[in-house]
Formats: sequence, structure tokens, C-alpha cells
Amino acid sequence: MLKILVLNKRTMYIALGILILLIVGILALALSGSDETFSETMKYAYKTISAEQAKILLEKNSDVTVFDIRDEKAYIKGHLPSATQLTYKDLKKKLDYYGKDDIYMIYGKDDQQSAEAADMMASNGFSKIYMLNGGIEKWPYEVN
Repeated sequence: MLKILVLNKRTMYIALGILILLIVGILALALSGSDETFSETMKYAYKTISAEQAKILLEKNSDVTVFDIRDEKAYIKGHLPSATQLTYKDLKKKLDYYGKDDIYMIYGKDDQQSAEAADMMASNGFSKIYMLNGGIEKWPYEVN
């Protein structure tokens, strides 16, 4: 009778240990979630960020390259202070001029335009790409 109780107690500890490991694993997966956008054909991904997150990114990283992918006329009307104007077509042609491990933030007039550029960069091996959610329309801060 005593042997059965010891075996049951030991089995209970093993089951409890497995249960704890399972819970920790599930929590780790749940807490590591991000809003990165992945494509099945892409090796890399880009991350969509809010205007608040973009402002912090720019304040904390002086080496971020910001691309305004709207046309020149829209750029002249107003753009982020550190932005370089490049249309999608021009950006695609000049990818070889930029380091694949550098940090980039992209925005356009809307998410579709920005996502196309971010997706193109990601599929060409750029690993640190941030897309401004909502484009310049969602930028509540100073523009030049």
C-alpha cells in the first residue's frame, strides 16, 4: 500500500512539473507577440509603428533613415523633419546604396503606399524597417 502512494506522489510531481513548463511556455509565446507583418515569401519583416512609437524611434536613434515615398509636390507641402523624398520607383532603383542592417522608417500618404515600399525592402534583405501606421496623415507632430 505504501509503494502505491509513493508512486502516485511521484507521478503527481512529474505531472505538476510538466504542467508548469507548459504554462510557462504558453505565457512566453503570448508575451512575445508583436505587430510585425510577415509574408510567406519574405525572409525579413517590417514593423508597423504608431506616430508616438515613431517619434521615440527618431529621438533615440539619430541614425534612422526616413523615407517619404510620396511625390515631390506632396513632400514640399510638408514632411517629417529628417525625411528624404524618394518615390517607390526611385527607392527600388537605389536599394544598393543603402545598408541592409541600417534602420529605416517609411511613410507615404497611406498604409498601402507605405506597405508596398516596406515589403519591397524587406523582400530584398533589409532587416530593420519600420512603417508609420496611417502615413503622414496620422503624424500629429511638427512637419517641415
